[in-house]
Amino acid sequence: MILTAILLALAILVATLGLLFRALVSRSGQSSVSGEWLETFSLESYAPMERLLDKADVIFLASQPGYRPEIGKRLMAERRQIFRGYLHLLIADFKQLVDLGKLMVVYSAQDRTPLAKALWRSQVSFYFAVVAVECKLALHPLGWSSVEVHKLIGALETMRSQIQALSSQRIAAAQLA
Repeated sequence: MILTAILLALAILVATLGLLFRALVSRSGQSSVSGEWLETFSLESYAPMERLLDKADVIFLASQPGYRPEIGKRLMAERRQIFRGYLHLLIADFKQLVDLGKLMVVYSAQDRTPLAKALWRSQVSFYFAVVAVECKLALHPLGWSSVEVHKLIGALETMRSQIQALSSQRIAAAQLA
């Protein structure tokens, strides 16, 4: 009986994660991919994600007169909402980078099969990291200690670097021609 319940819970968890992964991959947005966007894109806007869910502020508040536990719970709930907003922006930026990379693959005069494979691998890695962050975020109110975004920001940085390098190569090739 217990084994059946565990297997059922595991099946539900796997199905939920699969649906979340599918939703992330298949989201279609109004992407306005451009070279100008790439030039102004900065990862610094995601720096607050690193400390938003840190419990240090709640610990400080708890030491203040008049503190009630509801204050800390409300603060962390609001910060989780802000974190989710940043996460949605990060996903949108990643998708724009992927779209830009796909355009480079399609319109390149050279064979860009390695780039296409790298784009696909980066997408899979990124979306698995998003699912992991979403799971940790869901467990955060229950005391999960941290939600790390290093992998997501690292994947975004890697993708940006690859796209910028290809963009620079393309501009240099166009100037030589």
